[in-house]
Amino acid sequence: MKDFFYSLKFSFLILGAIIGAGLASGQEIVVFFAQYGFVSLLFLPLIFIVIYLGLKQIMGFGKICYTSDFLKNNKTMMFFDYLSLIFLTIIGSAMLAGANELCNSVIRKFNFPIYSLALIIISSIILIFGFKGILKLSVYIVPFIIFGIIFISIKTLLSSPLSAPSFSTDLPSIGLLIFSCVSYSCCNLATTNRVLYDCGNKLNNKQIKYVSYTVTSVLLLLIGTIILTILLSDNAILFLQLPLLYLAYLISKPVGLCFSLVMFLSILTTLFSTQYSFVNILNDKFKGNHVLKKKTKATQILFCALLFFLISLIGFNGIIKYFYSIIGAFGFVMIVWSMELSSKTSFNSANNKIHSASK
Repeated sequence: MKDFFYSLKFSFLILGAIIGAGLASGQEIVVFFAQYGFVSLLFLPLIFIVIYLGLKQIMGFGKICYTSDFLKNNKTMMFFDYLSLIFLTIIGSAMLAGANELCNSVIRKFNFPIYSLALIIISSIILIFGFKGILKLSVYIVPFIIFGIIFISIKTLLSSPLSAPSFSTDLPSIGLLIFSCVSYSCCNLATTNRVLYDCGNKLNNKQIKYVSYTVTSVLLLLIGTIILTILLSDNAILFLQLPLLYLAYLISKPVGLCFSLVMFLSILTTLFSTQYSFVNILNDKFKGNHVLKKKTKATQILFCALLFFLISLIGFNGIIKYFYSIIGAFGFVMIVWSMELSSKTSFNSANNKIHSASK
């Protein structure tokens, strides 16, 4: 039981990093699943398998990642670190663009993205508290986010006219849907890889299994519920920027305002972890130079904030539509690559022990 509650904290941290603006608003679900119709529900087991195995693999890899000299000096790992910076920039920018879209809809519209600017400043300040600060914050925020999404979905489903779902068996669509499932799963794994490494470093193998199962189960519950909610609503919802927010306001204005807060918090938790990962990777590059590391910590946070803000000007829908699939492909390669590196590391460790014994 102690293992379970300890693991639950890390589950909330990972869920907070994954949910973000895309899932909480329903926009990701439209792009990756709902546009294909009810048949997308049949592919939920595939999503479960990819995410569960991916989480276990990456967190397990994180256990050896910080202690292995072989990995520290591996050029391939350095390449993936730099590539991760690019994809973290895309996700962080998407969160800022989503926040700006949300606040423009709910509060007041400005031509200048003032809300994105305010959010990245808040996130940069919280980043000072590091991993522990984000972990503590997630324990309180993420259950509220999950409850908010489920509440809106169920409330909408109860008021929607029930009809028999039609399942399309169009072969090209099925192929695209399989790609979407794998791409979506791997995209989330890729962009949370540094958080997953840190979690794996603090968990034992049994706890890693608890966390992997809990995170995957909650994500599947959210994805499945949102798909049903969107498809049983008006077809026009498929073309909205923030479909779940629209449905929340249809219920009532107070519910809409409360769900706006849920969306804002989900954006914030993902932005925290994304910015944390970005700065952490940069920080690792200065580990050998203590003078540079000390002087550039604040500069790294500032650089990250400025970069995220500038890329966010592309717009929320544009970032999700054009970049998320590319990140998904990278995520798939990253999982396979980490499996290969894990086996090489195990071989090197065993080899070192043999040589040590011979001495």
